[in-house]
Amino acid sequence: MDWTPEQLPSLALAAALITAVLAALGEVLHARRIRRIGSLAFGAAGRPRRWTKVVPLLRVAAVAAIAWSLVTLVSFDNRKRESRLGNNVERHLVVMLDVSPSMLLRDAGESGDLTRNERASEVLKSVLDRLPDDHIRFTAAGFYTEARMLVEKCQDRELLLHLASGTPFHVTYKPGKTDILSSVNQTGEFIKDLPRKSTTLLILSDGDSLPPTGLKPLPSAVAQVVVVGVGDPARGTFIDGHQSRQDTANLGQLARRLGGRYHDCNFRPLSREALEFLTSEGSTSSKWRIDRRLIALLLLAGSAAMLCLLPLLLDVFGSPWRHRPAAVTPPQPA
Repeated sequence: MDWTPEQLPSLALAAALITAVLAALGEVLHARRIRRIGSLAFGAAGRPRRWTKVVPLLRVAAVAAIAWSLVTLVSFDNRKRESRLGNNVERHLVVMLDVSPSMLLRDAGESGDLTRNERASEVLKSVLDRLPDDHIRFTAAGFYTEARMLVEKCQDRELLLHLASGTPFHVTYKPGKTDILSSVNQTGEFIKDLPRKSTTLLILSDGDSLPPTGLKPLPSAVAQVVVVGVGDPARGTFIDGHQSRQDTANLGQLARRLGGRYHDCNFRPLSREALEFLTSEGSTSSKWRIDRRLIALLLLAGSAAMLCLLPLLLDVFGSPWRHRPAAVTPPQPA
């Protein structure tokens, strides 16, 4: 019969109960036999010391604990455990990439000769270069007048960089103003099924106006929000009938409303502290947390040690009477 992981705890408990019942029956039979030869075993009083009354209970408990531990350990899937502990915890980086026409303006970087999209790609590459090799999944969404999923739960960093390389995705969108707020709400819907507190949301944009209302709470999957601004924040470039520059005020406001931090990365790289959630080692508490496997190992060791020590303790401290052989008198010469 095949047992599902949900049924295995019940199987271990059933094994422990059956073992406890059989061990208790054995202790009853053992006690009846000892009672018959009490005078031979314990001297004239015919009784052991009082503390020995708990020995049958300890033996039954120890045997039941060993049965539970062995069934638990035999049925334990170590691969699932390792995928949940330490650095093996799966984390997600969700990138929201601004693909509006203003991202193609050339006023970014130290010399101002990069497009805003190219600068965003440089920042994204510096982020990816600092991340661990394994256990991080990447999701990317492009946004302009709305948000669209570009790639979901992949491990291909080159694919992510290719999406940020300047492809004019804006031609596939309905023309209009960049709507960051509704795009964040849509992206939240895209990632709502990711594990709780497993995700860093990275927003790369040159900013735009924000309405005072309409921002929905982020899903519980998001643990950290990083808003990165690109483009010259001081000198505007004319496009679509207005001067476009990095809107530091609105990007900062967006970060505060999302509970994250805003970073102006037009000249400076993104700080290491901004990526602490993705790059940090797994905490000691998560590596050594108590789970069913650890409890089973401790119970198995403790119960086996108790069964080994009880006969020695009974022999040394179980009875006040000690048999001493009579002294042999040497024969006297005639």
